[in-house]
Amino acid sequence: MRVAVPLSAARRAPRVFLATFAEIAAHAALTALTALAPLTALTSIAGCAAPRVARSIDGQIIEGRYIAAHAYALYAIGAEAEARGDLATALEAYELAEDGDPDSADIWTRIGSVRCRLGRGEAAGAAFERARAIEPDYEPAYREQARCDLSAGRLEAALGRIDRAIVLDPDRDDGALLRAEILRRLGRTDDARLALRALVVRRPWSTEAWRALHAAAIEAGDRAVAEQAARRLLELAAPGAAVLGRRTPSGGQLAEVDEALVLGELRRARRLARDAALTPAEVAVRAAALGRLGEAREQAELVSAADPASAEALVALAVAADLSGDLDALTRACDALDLSAAAGGPTVAPSRLARLLFAELLFRRVGRDAALTWLGPPLPPALGAPDALSQEVERRVHRELTGGAP
Repeated sequence: MRVAVPLSAARRAPRVFLATFAEIAAHAALTALTALAPLTALTSIAGCAAPRVARSIDGQIIEGRYIAAHAYALYAIGAEAEARGDLATALEAYELAEDGDPDSADIWTRIGSVRCRLGRGEAAGAAFERARAIEPDYEPAYREQARCDLSAGRLEAALGRIDRAIVLDPDRDDGALLRAEILRRLGRTDDARLALRALVVRRPWSTEAWRALHAAAIEAGDRAVAEQAARRLLELAAPGAAVLGRRTPSGGQLAEVDEALVLGELRRARRLARDAALTPAEVAVRAAALGRLGEAREQAELVSAADPASAEALVALAVAADLSGDLDALTRACDALDLSAAAGGPTVAPSRLARLLFAELLFRRVGRDAALTWLGPPLPPALGAPDALSQEVERRVHRELTGGAP
């Protein structure tokens, strides 16, 4: 049954949102290849002169080239497929994106990385070289080729490239971790442990760094350091571990993604999300849940360009727009959700966290009944969510919808 949930009361949003979660959840997920098929036509669209534009990247305003929307869309499809481990689809999407934006060092780097993981080493090397020809000091091209060299056993080449990457961007944890692993594989275990000790001093909240130090200490028989790292990992896994005065969820890799988002490091969060098997849309939702509205909106808009029917991304966009007071963007996001429901549902049903955030939005904008209609009976319990961030949001929504009752 379709339920009308008004968002226009007192001019809060000039429209009517029509959807129930049951309708959305009933729609089966479309395959990534199906999504790619109509987008291949985008590569034939003729472009205009490329003006300079300003973008917000990791909280900084950076001037850069104009990039066509269809190239962004194809890149986002590739990123999502890569996060799922569907490397063939990711490569196809990235190569189509390159057709529309051949001067992107980022796209060529992703092509090189995926080719390498598919065992196409020579073609991967050519892609990395193309990325550096476009942007000679592009750190990811050196780092990803170092990773490729490591996987192929070219250890000295890998070390040279990761050293160059660290010179270009010394603050990246993944560069330092990769360098330590290369040193370990070269038999320079003392150097590897020293590098990791330096990293945990600089990044005391990084479970990746402590996990790597623990493994290196175990391998070297350094019991004291291994025990220190193990204790620190237990501390970081405990609910309520603090990051800059905020609660950081437990759950290892999820906690690292959330930490990066809290710090405003969206690019790092995207990389960590791939390791944690989170989709790009889920990154947008977690950013919204953490109150990182700029990151949530930027990520949601990127995902929506690739999949306009992504309910997860549209919910993140709506929540970010609502909390920042952008009623026009809120209306557009809700309109898109409505169109998605009318067309039979989104490509992927929204997650539990996304459902809770949208219920909270309805509670703020319309009222308790609208939020309960969206969630559907029975009211979800306050406990039992899969991670600490979801549990925190679930408890908060539960309190709001029950008037504070236990």
